[in-house]
Amino acid sequence: MKVGIKYCGGCNSRFDRTSIVDKIKSDYKEFEFSYAIESEEYDFIIVINGCHIACAGLQDLKSKRGFLIIRDDDYKNIREKIERMKE
Repeated sequence: MKVGIKYCGGCNSRFDRTSIVDKIKSDYKEFEFSYAIESEEYDFIIVINGCHIACAGLQDLKSKRGFLIIRDDDYKNIREKIERMKE
């Protein structure tokens, strides 16, 4: 699967956004990860926002699915959704 990663600007991060991406990459080594860019299409995109404001979104990006992370606890939910997609 081709996965796009998009980060917010990090101006008010309440958690380590990179550590969540590292966990996902470690759990799904068979996936192809890259920074999300407008001209590419992805199987899904993960948008990592460092706080509840969630300034970064999925607009202008092409994917079949998109997941937003706004707190550290969202990792578990995203992982469950990815597992369901794989079935």
